[in-house]
Amino acid sequence: MNLKFILNDYILMWNLLFQRSITKEIQSLKQKLWKSYRHHYQALQNEENTILKYAEDYIPDNDAIFEMVKSSECYQDIRNNTEKYRNGFVKSWDTYQKEILANLKDILKIELKTYNIYLVDPRLNIVKTKSIIGKDKTVNVIIWGRTKDLIDYQKALLDILHHILKREIASYEKEYMDIAEAIIELAIDNELATRLLGHSVYLRGNHELNFLKRQIYPYWLMYLGYSKEEMRHYMVRDSLSFDLDKYPYERELKRFDLYKFIAFCIRNQKYILKINELEII
Repeated sequence: MNLKFILNDYILMWNLLFQRSITKEIQSLKQKLWKSYRHHYQALQNEENTILKYAEDYIPDNDAIFEMVKSSECYQDIRNNTEKYRNGFVKSWDTYQKEILANLKDILKIELKTYNIYLVDPRLNIVKTKSIIGKDKTVNVIIWGRTKDLIDYQKALLDILHHILKREIASYEKEYMDIAEAIIELAIDNELATRLLGHSVYLRGNHELNFLKRQIYPYWLMYLGYSKEEMRHYMVRDSLSFDLDKYPYERELKRFDLYKFIAFCIRNQKYILKINELEII
Protein backbone atom coordinates (compact mmCIF):
# COMPACT_ATOMS: atom_id res chain seq x y z
CA MET A 1 0.00 0.00 0.00
CA ASN A 2 0.95 3.63 -0.16
CA LEU A 3 -0.43 6.90 1.14
CA LYS A 4 -0.23 9.95 -1.11
CA PHE A 5 -0.77 13.26 0.68
CA ILE A 6 -2.11 15.84 -1.75
CA LEU A 7 -3.20 19.47 -1.60
CA ASN A 8 -5.61 20.11 -4.47
CA ASP A 9 -6.96 23.65 -4.82
CA TYR A 10 -10.33 22.65 -6.25
CA ILE A 11 -10.97 20.04 -3.55
CA LEU A 12 -9.94 22.51 -0.86
CA MET A 13 -12.12 25.27 -2.33
CA TRP A 14 -15.12 22.98 -2.79
CA ASN A 15 -14.99 21.99 0.88
CA LEU A 16 -14.62 25.61 1.96
CA LEU A 17 -17.73 26.43 -0.07
CA PHE A 18 -19.89 23.56 1.17
CA GLN A 19 -18.64 22.74 4.66
CA ARG A 20 -18.99 24.93 7.72
CA SER A 21 -17.27 28.32 7.60
CA ILE A 22 -13.99 28.21 9.51
CA THR A 23 -13.45 32.00 9.55
CA LYS A 24 -15.61 35.12 9.39
CA GLU A 25 -13.86 36.06 6.16
CA ILE A 26 -14.83 32.79 4.47
CA GLN A 27 -18.41 33.17 5.69
CA SER A 28 -18.55 36.69 4.25
CA LEU A 29 -17.10 35.50 0.93
CA LYS A 30 -19.61 32.64 0.70
CA GLN A 31 -22.51 35.02 1.31
CA LYS A 32 -21.21 37.36 -1.39
CA LEU A 33 -20.85 34.52 -3.89
CA TRP A 34 -24.31 33.19 -3.05
CA LYS A 35 -25.90 36.56 -3.77
CA SER A 36 -24.02 37.07 -7.05
CA TYR A 37 -23.87 33.51 -8.42
CA ARG A 38 -26.68 31.61 -6.70
CA HIS A 39 -27.55 29.29 -9.62
CA HIS A 40 -23.94 28.36 -10.29
CA TYR A 41 -23.23 28.00 -6.54
CA GLN A 42 -26.07 25.49 -6.26
CA ALA A 43 -24.84 23.57 -9.31
CA LEU A 44 -21.35 23.23 -7.81
CA GLN A 45 -22.75 21.27 -4.87
CA ASN A 46 -22.92 18.15 -7.06
CA GLU A 47 -19.44 18.62 -8.50
CA GLU A 48 -17.32 16.97 -5.79
CA ASN A 49 -17.08 13.51 -7.38
CA THR A 50 -16.19 15.02 -10.76
CA ILE A 51 -13.40 17.06 -9.16
CA LEU A 52 -12.07 13.94 -7.46
CA LYS A 53 -12.30 11.88 -10.66
CA TYR A 54 -10.28 14.40 -12.68
CA ALA A 55 -8.32 15.85 -9.77
CA GLU A 56 -5.03 16.29 -11.61
CA ASP A 57 -6.52 18.04 -14.65
CA TYR A 58 -9.97 19.16 -13.56
CA ILE A 59 -11.34 22.13 -15.51
CA PRO A 60 -14.67 23.60 -14.32
CA ASP A 61 -17.34 24.47 -16.88
CA ASN A 62 -17.63 27.86 -15.24
CA ASP A 63 -14.71 28.91 -13.07
CA ALA A 64 -16.08 32.27 -11.89
CA ILE A 65 -16.70 31.16 -8.29
CA PHE A 66 -13.46 29.23 -7.99
CA GLU A 67 -11.48 32.16 -9.38
CA MET A 68 -13.03 34.55 -6.87
CA VAL A 69 -12.22 32.19 -4.01
CA LYS A 70 -8.69 31.59 -5.25
CA SER A 71 -7.94 35.30 -5.60
CA SER A 72 -9.22 36.18 -2.13
CA GLU A 73 -6.78 37.01 0.65
CA CYS A 74 -8.53 34.68 3.09
CA TYR A 75 -8.09 31.72 0.72
CA GLN A 76 -4.36 32.33 0.45
CA ASP A 77 -4.07 32.21 4.23
CA ILE A 78 -6.09 28.98 4.37
CA ARG A 79 -4.08 27.43 1.57
CA ASN A 80 -0.81 28.27 3.34
CA ASN A 81 -2.19 26.76 6.53
CA THR A 82 -3.19 23.60 4.65
CA GLU A 83 0.23 23.38 2.99
CA LYS A 84 1.88 23.42 6.43
CA TYR A 85 -0.55 20.70 7.50
CA ARG A 86 0.37 18.63 4.44
CA ASN A 87 4.09 19.11 5.09
CA GLY A 88 3.61 17.70 8.59
CA PHE A 89 2.07 14.54 7.16
CA VAL A 90 4.66 14.18 4.39
CA LYS A 91 7.52 14.54 6.87
CA SER A 92 5.99 12.01 9.27
CA TRP A 93 5.20 9.53 6.47
CA ASP A 94 8.73 9.84 5.07
CA THR A 95 10.10 9.16 8.55
CA TYR A 96 7.94 6.17 9.43
CA GLN A 97 6.81 4.74 6.08
CA LYS A 98 9.35 1.93 5.87
CA GLU A 99 8.77 0.85 9.47
CA ILE A 100 5.00 1.13 9.20
CA LEU A 101 4.74 -0.87 5.98
CA ALA A 102 7.04 -3.64 7.23
CA ASN A 103 5.08 -4.00 10.47
CA LEU A 104 1.71 -3.77 8.72
CA LYS A 105 2.71 -6.67 6.49
CA ASP A 106 3.72 -8.69 9.54
CA ILE A 107 0.60 -7.82 11.56
CA LEU A 108 -2.15 -7.84 8.93
CA LYS A 109 -0.70 -10.40 6.50
CA ILE A 110 -2.76 -8.71 3.78
CA GLU A 111 -2.00 -5.93 1.30
CA LEU A 112 -3.95 -2.71 1.73
CA LYS A 113 -4.87 -0.55 -1.24
CA THR A 114 -3.18 2.73 -2.15
CA TYR A 115 -5.11 5.82 -1.05
CA ASN A 116 -4.93 9.42 -2.22
CA ILE A 117 -5.30 11.56 0.90
CA TYR A 118 -6.60 14.99 -0.11
CA LEU A 119 -5.84 17.29 2.77
CA VAL A 120 -8.02 20.27 3.64
CA ASP A 121 -7.68 22.90 6.33
CA PRO A 122 -7.65 21.00 9.65
CA ARG A 123 -10.19 23.45 11.08
CA LEU A 124 -12.82 21.86 8.83
CA ASN A 125 -12.61 18.71 10.97
CA ILE A 126 -13.87 16.35 8.29
CA VAL A 127 -13.07 12.80 7.15
CA LYS A 128 -14.72 11.50 3.98
CA THR A 129 -13.82 8.37 2.04
CA LYS A 130 -14.84 7.67 -1.54
CA SER A 131 -14.09 5.15 -4.28
CA ILE A 132 -13.95 7.07 -7.55
CA ILE A 133 -14.28 5.16 -10.82
CA GLY A 134 -11.74 6.59 -13.25
CA LYS A 135 -10.93 5.85 -16.88
CA ASP A 136 -8.78 2.81 -16.21
CA LYS A 137 -9.23 1.96 -12.53
CA THR A 138 -11.01 2.75 -9.29
CA VAL A 139 -9.16 5.27 -7.13
CA ASN A 140 -9.58 5.25 -3.36
CA VAL A 141 -9.61 8.75 -1.94
CA ILE A 142 -9.93 10.28 1.50
CA ILE A 143 -10.67 13.94 2.21
CA TRP A 144 -9.03 14.56 5.58
CA GLY A 145 -8.65 17.54 7.87
CA ARG A 146 -8.64 17.48 11.70
CA THR A 147 -7.23 19.92 14.23
CA LYS A 148 -6.12 17.16 16.62
CA ASP A 149 -3.64 15.90 14.01
CA LEU A 150 -1.49 18.97 14.62
CA ILE A 151 -0.57 17.62 18.07
CA ASP A 152 0.91 14.32 16.84
CA TYR A 153 1.28 13.47 13.15
CA GLN A 154 2.44 9.93 13.92
CA LYS A 155 -0.82 9.29 15.80
CA ALA A 156 -2.69 10.89 12.89
CA LEU A 157 -1.07 8.39 10.49
CA LEU A 158 -2.29 5.54 12.70
CA ASP A 159 -5.79 7.05 12.66
CA ILE A 160 -5.71 7.13 8.86
CA LEU A 161 -4.61 3.48 8.74
CA HIS A 162 -7.37 2.57 11.21
CA HIS A 163 -9.89 4.36 9.00
CA ILE A 164 -8.62 2.57 5.88
CA LEU A 165 -8.64 -0.87 7.48
CA LYS A 166 -12.14 -0.34 8.87
CA ARG A 167 -13.34 0.64 5.40
CA GLU A 168 -11.75 -2.41 3.79
CA ILE A 169 -13.48 -4.85 6.15
CA ALA A 170 -16.79 -2.97 6.21
CA SER A 171 -18.55 -5.92 4.57
CA TYR A 172 -19.06 -7.65 7.94
CA GLU A 173 -22.64 -7.74 9.11
CA LYS A 174 -23.58 -5.15 11.71
CA GLU A 175 -23.93 -7.74 14.48
CA TYR A 176 -20.26 -8.68 14.06
CA MET A 177 -18.77 -5.22 13.53
CA ASP A 178 -17.84 -4.83 17.23
CA ILE A 179 -15.62 -7.90 16.95
CA ALA A 180 -14.07 -6.62 13.72
CA GLU A 181 -13.56 -3.16 15.23
CA ALA A 182 -11.91 -4.63 18.34
CA ILE A 183 -9.47 -6.55 16.13
CA ILE A 184 -8.71 -3.41 14.09
CA GLU A 185 -7.80 -1.66 17.34
CA LEU A 186 -5.60 -4.57 18.38
CA ALA A 187 -3.85 -4.40 15.01
CA ILE A 188 -3.40 -0.66 14.47
CA ASP A 189 -4.00 1.28 17.68
CA ASN A 190 -2.30 -1.29 19.90
CA GLU A 191 0.21 -3.62 18.19
CA LEU A 192 1.42 -1.31 15.40
CA ALA A 193 1.50 1.69 17.73
CA THR A 194 3.40 -0.32 20.35
CA ARG A 195 6.04 -1.30 17.81
CA LEU A 196 6.46 2.27 16.59
CA LEU A 197 6.61 3.82 20.05
CA GLY A 198 8.77 1.15 21.67
CA HIS A 199 6.42 0.71 24.64
CA SER A 200 3.03 -0.92 25.09
CA VAL A 201 -0.17 1.03 24.42
CA TYR A 202 -2.49 -1.97 24.49
CA LEU A 203 -5.01 -0.17 26.68
CA ARG A 204 -5.36 2.66 24.13
CA GLY A 205 -8.59 2.95 22.15
CA ASN A 206 -12.35 2.87 22.53
CA HIS A 207 -13.08 1.88 26.12
CA GLU A 208 -16.36 0.31 25.03
CA LEU A 209 -14.32 -2.31 23.14
CA ASN A 210 -12.03 -3.19 26.06
CA PHE A 211 -14.04 -6.25 27.09
CA LEU A 212 -13.90 -7.71 23.57
CA LYS A 213 -10.21 -6.89 23.17
CA ARG A 214 -9.32 -8.52 26.47
CA GLN A 215 -11.20 -11.69 25.53
CA ILE A 216 -9.66 -11.87 22.06
CA TYR A 217 -6.14 -10.96 23.24
CA PRO A 218 -4.84 -14.53 23.99
CA TYR A 219 -5.88 -15.65 20.50
CA TRP A 220 -4.43 -12.45 19.05
CA LEU A 221 -1.01 -13.40 20.45
CA MET A 222 -1.37 -16.85 18.87
CA TYR A 223 -2.31 -15.17 15.57
CA LEU A 224 0.88 -13.08 15.78
CA GLY A 225 2.79 -16.35 16.01
CA TYR A 226 4.05 -16.19 19.59
CA SER A 227 4.81 -19.39 21.45
CA LYS A 228 3.27 -20.12 24.85
CA GLU A 229 6.41 -18.95 26.60
CA GLU A 230 6.50 -15.74 24.54
CA MET A 231 2.83 -15.13 25.37
CA ARG A 232 3.76 -14.95 29.06
CA HIS A 233 6.20 -12.14 28.25
CA TYR A 234 3.71 -10.17 26.17
CA MET A 235 0.88 -10.36 28.70
CA VAL A 236 3.27 -8.75 31.22
CA ARG A 237 4.40 -6.16 28.68
CA ASP A 238 0.83 -5.21 27.83
CA SER A 239 -0.57 -5.42 31.40
CA LEU A 240 -3.17 -7.94 30.18
CA SER A 241 -2.79 -10.98 32.40
CA PHE A 242 -4.73 -14.21 31.86
CA ASP A 243 -4.50 -17.88 32.89
CA LEU A 244 -2.61 -19.27 29.92
CA ASP A 245 -3.29 -22.88 30.95
CA LYS A 246 -7.02 -22.38 30.34
CA TYR A 247 -6.45 -21.61 26.65
CA PRO A 248 -5.74 -24.38 24.13
CA TYR A 249 -2.91 -23.27 21.85
CA GLU A 250 -4.41 -22.78 18.37
CA ARG A 251 -1.39 -23.47 16.17
CA GLU A 252 -3.15 -22.74 12.88
CA LEU A 253 -3.82 -19.11 13.84
CA LYS A 254 -0.29 -17.98 12.96
CA ARG A 255 -0.96 -19.02 9.36
CA PHE A 256 -4.12 -16.87 9.15
CA ASP A 257 -4.33 -13.39 7.66
CA LEU A 258 -6.44 -10.73 9.34
CA TYR A 259 -9.60 -11.63 7.43
CA LYS A 260 -9.34 -15.27 8.45
CA PHE A 261 -8.60 -14.29 12.05
CA ILE A 262 -11.72 -12.11 12.21
CA ALA A 263 -13.73 -14.98 10.72
CA PHE A 264 -12.24 -17.34 13.33
CA CYS A 265 -13.27 -15.03 16.20
CA ILE A 266 -16.78 -14.63 14.82
CA ARG A 267 -17.17 -18.36 14.22
CA ASN A 268 -15.90 -19.28 17.69
CA GLN A 269 -17.25 -16.35 19.66
CA LYS A 270 -19.28 -18.58 21.98
CA TYR A 271 -16.14 -19.90 23.65
CA ILE A 272 -13.87 -16.88 23.02
CA LEU A 273 -16.25 -14.29 24.46
CA LYS A 274 -17.08 -15.58 27.93
CA ILE A 275 -19.73 -13.03 28.87
CA ASN A 276 -20.35 -14.41 32.36
CA GLU A 277 -16.73 -15.13 33.19
CA LEU A 278 -14.12 -12.50 32.46
CA GLU A 279 -11.02 -14.63 31.95
CA ILE A 280 -8.55 -11.77 31.82
CA ILE A 281 -7.84 -9.88 35.00
